Amino acid sequence: SALDDWLPQYRRIDARGRTTATGRLAACDRTYRPAEFSGLTALSVVTVDLAGGALAGDLDTTTVLADGDLVYASPRSLYVATTRWVDWGLVRESADRRLPDDLAVSTQIHQFDISDPARADYLASGVVEGTVLNQYSMSEHEGHLRVATTSSPFAWFDDGPSESFVTVLRLADAAGSATGPADLPVVGRVDGLGVGERIYAVRFLGDLAAVVTFRQTDPLYTLDLSDPTAPRVLGELKISGYSAYLHPLGDGLLLGVGQDATDEGRTLGTQVSVFDVADPADPVRLHRWSVPGGRSSVEFDPRAFLNWPPAELTVIPLIVGGGVGDGDGGGVGEGGVPFVGAFGLRAGRAGIESLGSLTHTVGDPPQHCEQWQTWTIDAAGVRTEGESNVSCWYELDWRAAVTRSVVVGDVLYTVSDAGLAATRIDGFETTSFLDWR
Repeated sequence: SALDDWLPQYRRIDARGRTTATGRLAACDRTYRPAEFSGLTALSVVTVDLAGGALAGDLDTTTVLADGDLVYASPRSLYVATTRWVDWGLVRESADRRLPDDLAVSTQIHQFDISDPARADYLASGVVEGTVLNQYSMSEHEGHLRVATTSSPFAWFDDGPSESFVTVLRLADAAGSATGPADLPVVGRVDGLGVGERIYAVRFLGDLAAVVTFRQTDPLYTLDLSDPTAPRVLGELKISGYSAYLHPLGDGLLLGVGQDATDEGRTLGTQVSVFDVADPADPVRLHRWSVPGGRSSVEFDPRAFLNWPPAELTVIPLIVGGGVGDGDGGGVGEGGVPFVGAFGLRAGRAGIESLGSLTHTVGDPPQHCEQWQTWTIDAAGVRTEGESNVSCWYELDWRAAVTRSVVVGDVLYTVSDAGLAATRIDGFETTSFLDWR
């Protein structure tokens, strides 16, 4: 095979759909192999100067022989993280088939310098134990990268409990690229966060970090990261449920969006909390707002969340399933009608106030009912007709789930697969709706 069979290629197509050029995406001197094996794929960072018409000429590309799962960026660096799974072939070959320490699941992180808007340079790679939840689990600060991870048992012979860490890596500088990629050495770590649990949310705030873990209760940990070589836990708050997204409100406050739960860990519905972390050694939940049976896309898609300080407005997309008759639960609407839309909240130190709700559904949702007969059979085998039961439910219009929201002037615009709604912030009244179903 030829070298081009292994390296990524590009193809340039003109306005008429004709291929005008092909070639290797990155030059050999811009193609790298990390010090540790990082996968069988090629990860390329392509810089496109849209203003300068770079698509008409050559693209600047850096390629690393590595996988890529998650991206986090600071103003000067781009980080690509990927999970390094266990090599089961080596495990099967070991005498006792135990998992060696150096083969535990870990996350590899590759750093690229993007301070030059015309190019991206591969600087360094590092490894941390465990897996990364999302981009909020990484934070660059004063020459260091902080990474929150969870290490969980994943095989029948791995009987250790899960636990989470915050690891601090020392960053490489741009000068290191002249002599080749460098390492991102670990300089500090906090162990033992949420033993038996996993991370649900992370927020880094300068020298402070807030980490939420959950299995049955929600420990909110506050960490002091002012000394990168000696990070430490300052405080811990245990409450029911969990926050899956944390948003800073200023003045030492954090807003959490997640789920309320029983003491046994069974989720009950959407929960919004305001935490006071001004004293990191004593975090406190000041206020709580909940909707039984609710689910918010903010839990897995933070871009669905909107906080607009000028209007003291927070928008939370919400879906509440419900039923009538013998159905379980109940919606926020009357008669158990399910709700698909969003809530506007005012959240702060004074409390959490509902400003109103909006929906992209049109009319009442379709209702479906089923009827069935019960029978009893006595000891002689005689069957007797029992009660007739009816179960009814409403059909949810998933297209009406709000995915994004933005404020323009004094109007809140919300978007879903069903359409675009305009809602006045004052009074939270929807004035127009563009239906594109």
